[in-house]
Amino acid sequence: MHYITELAIRIGIIYGGILAGFLLQFLKNSEKLSKWLTFIGLNILTPVLLIFVMLGIDDTSISWGYIVLVGILTCIFSMIIDWLWIRNRLDMTNARKGAEISAVSFMNSLFYPFPIIIGLVGNDGLLAASIFLIVNVILRNSLGVFIGIYFGSTEGKSLWKIMRGMLLFPPSIGLIIGAILRVILGNVVPNNIGVDIFRDVTMFLMLALVGLKFRFPKKQEWKEAAISRGVITRFGGGLLATIPIFFFPLAIPAQVSLIVQSLSPPAVNNTAYANYFNLDGTITSRYITILTLIGLILLPLEILVITYFVL
Repeated sequence: MHYITELAIRIGIIYGGILAGFLLQFLKNSEKLSKWLTFIGLNILTPVLLIFVMLGIDDTSISWGYIVLVGILTCIFSMIIDWLWIRNRLDMTNARKGAEISAVSFMNSLFYPFPIIIGLVGNDGLLAASIFLIVNVILRNSLGVFIGIYFGSTEGKSLWKIMRGMLLFPPSIGLIIGAILRVILGNVVPNNIGVDIFRDVTMFLMLALVGLKFRFPKKQEWKEAAISRGVITRFGGGLLATIPIFFFPLAIPAQVSLIVQSLSPPAVNNTAYANYFNLDGTITSRYITILTLIGLILLPLEILVITYFVL
């Protein structure tokens, strides 16, 4: 039952961080605090966390190509569905379109799914989960940065500026440094309490940022079906991406890991990215908060299906 305790702790951190950020809204300098959290999270904490992730990957042989493909499809399917849905909406600003596309496309591939994966298949599923995580991180810091610059940046949209922004984005730099150190040093960061604490502190601060930007949807906003659209695009796109998993020659632990991650709610750091690129941080925070809750409600059904068809 250890994984249930771990999952409960993660859920407590998720909504504890969001609640803390929501309460911080009442401070006089809450907007300034939001900017500082964005700066610290994206320029310091996230790059360091990505270096740890790269250095801690197991060297065990596995079919990387299939896992990479699932990671890409999970992102692209949700992105395409949402883009087709909102591309002609004249009542939506570019900042909101970019925020919504990012929120449904880049899922929480570490903080939410790892305890579930451990509970279902133990540590055997963590290598596939780590590879999926890296794919998502690379997409977040390349395609996600492109979306942020295109829809939200006020500095122009030339190809050179977009490429420069992608390469010089701090999390991208952290990923590159981690990859270089990985080649030089190999696997030098085993799982330990220090790395776990650093990861949890980073996520808590990112979640506080979500709470700082969260606003309860007004009645008219619920009628606009923005939340239901988010549910369909995030989980529907993820569900489509799980279909090829059953046809790939992957071990059961890898299959379970990919299914759980593909059906995860939006990443908690989407709000920090939205703030950084002048996207709509409010809609992003709503998606993270509400879709995470919906993901938890659907989790028993997800586990039941995995148990019946995979395990």
